[in-house]
Amino acid sequence: MTNRLEGSASPYLRQHASDPVEWYPWGDEAFARARELGRPVLLSCGYSACHWCHVMQRESFRDAETAALLNTDYVAVKVDRELRPDVDAIYQDYAAASTGSGGWPLTVWLTPEKLPVFGGTYFPRNARPGMISFPDALEGVATSWRDDRADVERTAEQSLAFMRERSAPRLDGPMDRAMLDSSVDYLIQRQDVVHGGLRGATKFPQLPAIEFLCAYARLVPDVELLLAIERTMLAIVRGGIYDHVGGGVHRYATDLEWRTPHFEKMLYDQGLLLSALASAAPFASSSAIRGEYAHIARATAEFMRVELARADGGFATALSADTGGVEGAAYTWTRDQLAAVLSEDELDLAEHALGAEPAGSLREVTLHRPGGRAGNAVAVDAVLAKLAHARAARPQPDRDDKRLTAWNAIAARGLLDAGRAFTDAAMLADGVLTVHWLVRTVVRPDGVVREPDDASVAGVRLLEDAAHLVSAMLTAAEVTGDGELLKHATGLHADTLERFADGSSLFTTPEVNDLPLRPREGGDSAVPSGASTTIENAVRIGLGAGDASQLEFARSALGQMWAVADAVPEQAGRSLAAAVTLGLAAD
Repeated sequence: MTNRLEGSASPYLRQHASDPVEWYPWGDEAFARARELGRPVLLSCGYSACHWCHVMQRESFRDAETAALLNTDYVAVKVDRELRPDVDAIYQDYAAASTGSGGWPLTVWLTPEKLPVFGGTYFPRNARPGMISFPDALEGVATSWRDDRADVERTAEQSLAFMRERSAPRLDGPMDRAMLDSSVDYLIQRQDVVHGGLRGATKFPQLPAIEFLCAYARLVPDVELLLAIERTMLAIVRGGIYDHVGGGVHRYATDLEWRTPHFEKMLYDQGLLLSALASAAPFASSSAIRGEYAHIARATAEFMRVELARADGGFATALSADTGGVEGAAYTWTRDQLAAVLSEDELDLAEHALGAEPAGSLREVTLHRPGGRAGNAVAVDAVLAKLAHARAARPQPDRDDKRLTAWNAIAARGLLDAGRAFTDAAMLADGVLTVHWLVRTVVRPDGVVREPDDASVAGVRLLEDAAHLVSAMLTAAEVTGDGELLKHATGLHADTLERFADGSSLFTTPEVNDLPLRPREGGDSAVPSGASTTIENAVRIGLGAGDASQLEFARSALGQMWAVADAVPEQAGRSLAAAVTLGLAAD
């Protein structure tokens, strides 16, 4: 059996094409069918590299009984949140506000008018303490819809009013020196002074916040600030979150010590790591640390070339967290697996330098490099190369071959930033090549496309794609001195403001869209937001061309980021960095 997802360009949607669920892609057909049948809609958003998305598929979407509930009572809609982050964002905001948490898979029940009535993230097939089962949730909403539809629709209208309120302009204020100082103080106070990063057992790299701290360090080179930057960068590049065998950074760490990652590898994380290494390099406490940053940057760029580069241009989106249905199976090692590859001397080195388990242990671990490149770095590198050769014979994680404009632009800028910082011609060449591929491929007369190969999103225009492309173009123009590219970037920035700005307010989508409201861009998430990147672009163009109107727009738009910076500075890293640049220019 196949459903309407068969033949989708999205690998994530194709993964669900053989589910017994009668999935629809997001679009007019699905909601028209819901209105025709008088049914609610079950919306499921995820992405191909997501471990818990795979779990929910195995437990529920491939289960005949659960699928029967869905097919009888609902119109089921599946969304690749990487292709439609605008769809995901508005319902993610609803789920997080109504339940206290968000994430993927995102599971939301909607009216045929696309208004949410209930939602959450992962629902287990069978109930667990504190977690309702997915079948129970399906039956509960279906019963309410049948027995008291008017009340459900009133609740949905209230949800829409709430979502509109959340999308309204926030309280604004001056992004001045006082805000910069307080944001730094907050980030320093939240530092995990033992393990690096922010306190908490789940360790996200928070690279846009590192970008801000590095920018601020140019203003105030405080010793405690420089220690915080270096502590976090070393935690990332030495911990298990970085793949020392094959290169590239995983999504985040699940433990305090950065040892055990959540194993998906996302293109944007590689680009952001490269930019962060470049930003942190001038503040390295020694030439050895700076050299370690350069080594990791080159290894990351090589991983991108080997594992993510598409033969016809650009980079693929991600490598999955799972291999053969097991999270991290491609990356972990037992002592016996290491012993099958390494000599006794090499095993001893792996135990002391890479955190391998001692003899007799059956535990699977992710290798890390707590001492960095201090000591016998050449011998450790040789051990890692030997392990990489052995690991290549294992089953490998699936690759999502989508070429997302924003993420490719982030990757290109990262390669350019790192190539410039570490005088690496190969990274510079890769970055310039990617920028030119993007300009040729995704810039159309009616805007910047989300993904050039997927007809289902041919009409989708999002701020983040245009903003990150302009950012990468500006960086490439700086590196190459290409005046025509700079002129093109400036024109594309003007077009971006025309499409997505209303005064100094920046929106995720154009005014006309297929959503129940027009979402407003906010703070940074896993990647710097389209809004914060547009503001940074305005600062760069304004300072470079002496364009006072761009600087005035940036100041006004930064004011709308004040509330984010005031509440959660780690989600306002790029805006705060742009404010530092404006302040430095004023000084």
